[in-house]
Amino acid sequence: HTEVVNSTSFSGDGKYVASGSDDKTVKIWDVATNNCPATLTGHTDKIASVSFSVDGKYVASGSHDKSVKIWDV
Repeated sequence: HTEVVNSTSFSGDGKYVASGSDDKTVKIWDVATNNCPATLTGHTDKIASVSFSVDGKYVASGSHDKSVKIWDV
C-alpha cells in the first residue's frame, strides 16, 4: 500500500490476509511468503473495512465512496 492501512482480515484457513487502505485498494497477502498475489482496484475513495467470507472465497470491502464490493478471490 502507498497510504495508511485501515483494516485487515485473515482468511479462515489462516493462509491469507486481506488489507484495505486509504490508497483505495484491497490487497491479498500470502502469509507464508509475505507476497501480495492480488491488488483489487475499483473503489474511488478510502477503504474503511475488509472481511473474508467464512469459506475464504470472497472478500467484502466497504469504502468511503459509499459502496460495498464483493471480490471473488
